[in-house]
Amino acid sequence: MIWDKYPERNNVKPKIFRFIGYSGSGKTTLIEKIVKKLSNDGIKVATIKHDVHGLDIDKPGKDSYRYSEAGAKISVVSSPEIVVYKIHNELSLEEIISNIKDVDIIIIEGYSSDSNYITFSVARKDNIKGIKGNFDNLNGVISDYNKDELLKIGFNGKHFNLNDIDGIISFMLNL
Repeated sequence: MIWDKYPERNNVKPKIFRFIGYSGSGKTTLIEKIVKKLSNDGIKVATIKHDVHGLDIDKPGKDSYRYSEAGAKISVVSSPEIVVYKIHNELSLEEIISNIKDVDIIIIEGYSSDSNYITFSVARKDNIKGIKGNFDNLNGVISDYNKDELLKIGFNGKHFNLNDIDGIISFMLNL
């Protein structure tokens, strides 16, 4: 593992972080910024996105689509730039994580009901649904709320501004 900037993290299993929040809260944008910064620092990152709406990565008529339609339980498409595994059944989050190798950090977006991982709730004031998650199970809130607003709704934990990427990463790496 490459931890030039963070030598204290050598020879450890990947740290796993989960980001939850309502649609439109900024999770994907935030994760994208975190991944870019970590990757630029030489840290190998894997991401897992939970899509509750269903997912289709294949196009009708293409070979891999035809194999799936014919009944293949697993279809693999390989090219010099990318390998895609299409598995035709749901895997648990633990099963997905167990198949990720050679990374330093795994970042999960979603899987809101699973509280086994370091969890941050991402929220924006303009999203009327507010902050997602049980406050007792959150390691932090990343939002445009200020500390007083969070205290009023009962959250007294670690808080970061949505734009404080360096602060969020520093906190993550020191957990």
